[in-house]
Amino acid sequence: MAKDTITLALGGEVDLHRFADAVYNLEVLVKALSKAEGAEQIRWVIADLQVSSAMATTRGESSILEEVERVVNAYESIGECYQEGRRPIGYPPTVVKAADAIVSVIGDKVSSVRFETPDKEFTVASRRDLVGSVIVKSLGAVEGRIQTLSNRKGLRFVIFDTLNDRAVSCYLSEGEEEQMREMWGKRAIVEGEISREKETGRALAVRHITDIKVLFEPERGSYLQARGIAPRKLDAPLAEDIIRRLRDA
Repeated sequence: MAKDTITLALGGEVDLHRFADAVYNLEVLVKALSKAEGAEQIRWVIADLQVSSAMATTRGESSILEEVERVVNAYESIGECYQEGRRPIGYPPTVVKAADAIVSVIGDKVSSVRFETPDKEFTVASRRDLVGSVIVKSLGAVEGRIQTLSNRKGLRFVIFDTLNDRAVSCYLSEGEEEQMREMWGKRAIVEGEISREKETGRALAVRHITDIKVLFEPERGSYLQARGIAPRKLDAPLAEDIIRRLRDA
């Protein structure tokens, strides 16, 4: 799997100001990490932006994929340090300052910050007793509507969970891009390894996908075709007559 995307997601009720601050500091953090890894020529582009779920994803574009992967790995290290309550060691002050600024949005109604990559995710929660892993992984399935398909290196797509109406990141393996054609906007069940919030059980990401099943959706108004399926006796009153009698009684 191409390891070339970085995702930041905020949990809770997020207002525009805090989300904008977090996205701005994500840009600062990515640039600082790129410089620290000697990969400043990487072009970071917006791969996905889910405002309703306060989630932003950027993809690194470079002729040298190894350099992009180094930055993504560094982003994972930053997330792990903050999740475990440790200060990142070995990174320049510009990196630490940007990461601190991202985590500082936690408070009031913003309950958490999630650092996510194609391989891992780390969550920084607002409550001290949640320091440590707040994510559990298990095999399972997520049902929802596919809303985002990348038109480049389509290894990541987003499905809106039917249960919570929140965006869930789904990561395909190399060579599986073709199966996603013509799936945008359709309801589907995605099976694989699911990362969930430990407290709420809400799905966050699906990796090592084993199957994607598109669900049948009847055409709008097709229920009207059901009229007349059950035959009516000749002497039976019409439905509208029964309703009228009940109303006038």
